[in-house]
Amino acid sequence: MTRCSALELACCFPFLRRVSEFLKRQGATLESELSDEAKVREAVEFLRALLERGAPGAAAARCECSDPGRAVVVARLALYIAAAGGPHLLKKFAVVSGKAFSQTIRSALRDQCCIYGEECCRFEIARDLGVSAACTKDVFRGRGFSRADELPVAVRWTSYLKFAPQSPQWAMINRPVVRGWVLIPDGDFTRLLEGAYEERIIELARENELAVGWIARHAVPRLVPELEELARKHGRPALRLDAVKAGEDPPCMRALVEALKAGENLPHAARFALAAYLVRRGWDVERVVDLFRSAPDFNERVTRYQVMHIAGQAGGRKQYMVPGCQTMLSWGLCPNGLACGVRNPLLYARRGSRQGSGEQRTQVGAAAP
Repeated sequence: MTRCSALELACCFPFLRRVSEFLKRQGATLESELSDEAKVREAVEFLRALLERGAPGAAAARCECSDPGRAVVVARLALYIAAAGGPHLLKKFAVVSGKAFSQTIRSALRDQCCIYGEECCRFEIARDLGVSAACTKDVFRGRGFSRADELPVAVRWTSYLKFAPQSPQWAMINRPVVRGWVLIPDGDFTRLLEGAYEERIIELARENELAVGWIARHAVPRLVPELEELARKHGRPALRLDAVKAGEDPPCMRALVEALKAGENLPHAARFALAAYLVRRGWDVERVVDLFRSAPDFNERVTRYQVMHIAGQAGGRKQYMVPGCQTMLSWGLCPNGLACGVRNPLLYARRGSRQGSGEQRTQVGAAAP
């Protein structure tokens, strides 16, 4: 498939701007849709399936649906219901929808961008999401570029900085940049669009606050049992920090915990650093796993294995060290520019005890009694 039809987009990607225009042409209104009990129930099931499976249905993955208009309405109602459930549930909805977006693109849109110097469906989606991108061969037309097959997609640096994952390997310094274009592999282009799709979902909720409020007043009271179940399973649990008894933790680790509390989706490097730190401070695997339940894309099986691997209880049986402060700075995880005066976050508590400081700090890493 080299061009996207409105029907395909409606079935696959219900949160695009172009799909919003499609919905308007259908003449659907929130009031009329909320009076349709079947659609409201279908929206709750859509939300439940997305949060629990983290993937679209088989028909959606093939960009097939018998009633595109209904599919869009149900997805939008599910978004508004998630937003009415609070910021954490909304963030989780956006993150999981982004993962489903990537999966659908890889399974349904099998054409590779720019292999023949032509745009594909993903470029239409990119434009819809506000991502400025082009074929590398088009950017270098007439001048030649030896790595155009290896790095077939060129993304404007402004779009790259806005939507690239916050991870060291995505730092722009590690990418070829030519005349304001960041050159990336085809797979990374899909990952970039995933981030943009997540942002679009959050934007839609903010732009439709009246709709979210209407849902909260008219739909949520009818759905209390279902929503309470979803909140128990997927809502943000309270972080158990009251058991911490002694020790002081560096600003970088406190910042990461605060980000988790706010429902942010921490990059892999941040999760690794925090888990390694807590394990070295004496937390057991289960306690660290419980902390990460606040992550929007939390997967208990994957998280437990990764924490066990960091703790030296799985894989190569090697316990990992906490990244040093210079590494934390290079990863963008040091909030005060190495002002702590230590080489490694683990040394922060020792420095504090030597200085005998009376400053009160939020303590996140002391071993449980």
